[in-house]
Amino acid sequence: MSRIIIAVTALGLLAGAASAQPSAQPSAAPAEGLAVITAEALLADVAHLASPAYDGRLSGSPGYVAAARWGAERFAALGLEPGGEDGYLQWFDIEHNEFTAPPRLSLTAADGVVTECRLGPDFAARGFSGSGEISAPVVFVGYGLSQPERGYDDYAGLDVAGKIVLCFKPNPAWAPDSTGWDPGSQTPRVKSLAARAHGAVALLWFDVPAAGGRPARAPIGSVLHGPGAQPEDFPQLEISNATADRLLGAEGEGARLRALIDTEKKPRSAALAAKADVAVQARYTAAHPTCNVVGVLRGSDPARAEQALVIGGHLDHVGRQSSDLYFPGANDNASGSAAVLRLAEAFTRAGTRPARTVVFVLFASEESGLEGAKHHAAHPVLPLANTAAMFNLDCVACGDSIQVGSGKTSPELWARARELDAAGDACLVARTWGNGGADATPFHEAGVKTLYWVTTNSYPYLHDAGDKPETLNAPLYEKLVRLCFRTAWDVAMGGGS
Repeated sequence: MSRIIIAVTALGLLAGAASAQPSAQPSAAPAEGLAVITAEALLADVAHLASPAYDGRLSGSPGYVAAARWGAERFAALGLEPGGEDGYLQWFDIEHNEFTAPPRLSLTAADGVVTECRLGPDFAARGFSGSGEISAPVVFVGYGLSQPERGYDDYAGLDVAGKIVLCFKPNPAWAPDSTGWDPGSQTPRVKSLAARAHGAVALLWFDVPAAGGRPARAPIGSVLHGPGAQPEDFPQLEISNATADRLLGAEGEGARLRALIDTEKKPRSAALAAKADVAVQARYTAAHPTCNVVGVLRGSDPARAEQALVIGGHLDHVGRQSSDLYFPGANDNASGSAAVLRLAEAFTRAGTRPARTVVFVLFASEESGLEGAKHHAAHPVLPLANTAAMFNLDCVACGDSIQVGSGKTSPELWARARELDAAGDACLVARTWGNGGADATPFHEAGVKTLYWVTTNSYPYLHDAGDKPETLNAPLYEKLVRLCFRTAWDVAMGGGS
């Protein structure tokens, strides 16, 4: 799950949904279907998908395609109808960047002391880093923003030609005018292109919190890259706060500088007495094949079989950077993918087919911008005009309670989920939000009712190498998927319309 999407989602959690009452008693989910949804079965699939064999499931990579084919085999074993152009696989092209050697970083401080940085704890390459072997002085450029037309330029009067620039990862909470910062200007590609336009040869960025804000995070894996042409010869690394402080010359210096810039609302850029050695080898492809995995259970009611319920979750994660560093993505989103597989089994083991057609999708490329969901929404099994609802499962196994989003824009569906939860495990919190969120977004934008299934406090290991199966809350995971099945069964039988 991308951090920008999460931030947008979080804004919607501040208020409860408008009240709505379901129109009738829900259709009871068959016990035979519920029986196949167990924590043990779910976690076994999560462990399989999060294993090193799939290399972190970077969309389009050999590891991802192997995971997709495994998902297709699961759909086939359940007797689902293939929903792609290539059996269960629905192919499309994406930007793709894959590391061909472990990235390296070393620092030389003003006193000549050299620090060999550790891939993982001290730094990680950004998913769309360019390639290069560079040894150069480092220049601090604040937020890395160059927007002189708006009265703010971290590069003003600064010579960064042939230098490596160091900047903050986030944009400031303030803006020089009433329009706010363009969200794209916070992405690594856009900040890299700004640095490159000024003559820099590489970019290092770090996550220093604002004064009184959340703690800084360790370097993460991410393929959310932003708009613009790929700078294939421009390395981009995310470094830890402590590593940045070594370059800046003192512990806590990054936080001090951010507080100063935020107070004065003007740049504090400066050449540093340190230098860095950066090495990245990556292979970039502008149009590289990847695939969704689509299985279809046709409805039994002739009057409703041309109506669809789409149940999906993204299969991809952020890949591998060395033999020692890969990102398992157990919660994000092996948990959602395993839930989709288990829901498909629950529907096929129910003893009766639902009235509506149910389309199960494992989406590709959520992490780089919802490409798989967008492609499927543009090429659905049944027209979106005939789609009763879309359920998205993303990060559904780590946390302490259940959230269901989209309640503000799909209040009847949300009220049904709350009703079914109250009659069962009572784990669903009252917070919700509007719109779709993540892979539900393109369906919501097309006018489809959506529910976004997730847990509260679900992201302590977001895009971290520590996102492993042992961090998951197995009892809660089982309860969420069972509640999702109860709600989905009601919709599939004709509810929610």
